[in-house]
Amino acid sequence: MDITDREKVIKTVRDFKPAIVIHCAAFTDVDGCEVDKEKAYRVNAFGTQYIAEGCSDINCTMIYLSTDFVFDGKKKTPYLETDLPNPLNVYAETKLLGEYYISHILRRFVIVRPSRIFGRGGRNFASRIPELMKHKGSKITITRDIVNSPTYASDLADAIRFLVQKDFYGIVNICNRGECSWYEYGLKVKEFLKVKDAELIPVSFSDFESRKAERPHYSVLSTQLLESLGFTMPDWQDSLRTWLES
Repeated sequence: MDITDREKVIKTVRDFKPAIVIHCAAFTDVDGCEVDKEKAYRVNAFGTQYIAEGCSDINCTMIYLSTDFVFDGKKKTPYLETDLPNPLNVYAETKLLGEYYISHILRRFVIVRPSRIFGRGGRNFASRIPELMKHKGSKITITRDIVNSPTYASDLADAIRFLVQKDFYGIVNICNRGECSWYEYGLKVKEFLKVKDAELIPVSFSDFESRKAERPHYSVLSTQLLESLGFTMPDWQDSLRTWLES
């Protein structure tokens, strides 16, 4: 289904009559969103609006995967759900607008803010690093000044399942416990894989002249709310090991 086709989206939701819709579709290429702003708004913002309208028609609960990028990274402590968003790029702007549409159209919704998702089959950098390291003599340039909280996809799914069973509604951060830079994340991948000849080259984000979108340098998320509800996420290093050894 093309989520940018409003009539098709609403008709599909009406036809299936789901009790819950988990909305994961997005244009997640952060730099690509800067290049094609129209596509970013059509997919991330308006596509989300159309799904919310469909859910509203049949009184269906909607779960939306947003992003830690809604924050500007200037805070020195982990972000709470109540902290004021201030997106730095088009991707974050459009994901935040998706949050806005959902919260103004629906009463029964869960806005999930994860960070740096990794797991089997993932096409993002966090998921691809292990494969890149397995190439003999690989050299990987990786930032040391972008810090956030990795999120194992399997743990994220468990947490969402828990929230559904809990009948929780609202905004909630979901990420693994702890924080790290991309470089620190890469070092752990290398350690767990026991790869000796892969070279990690730490750099500053500003060294990437090809990057078109600004990133928050510190977007660590607090999971206090999730834990108060009765669900504790594992430490990111433990989940990373679990994934790599599975």
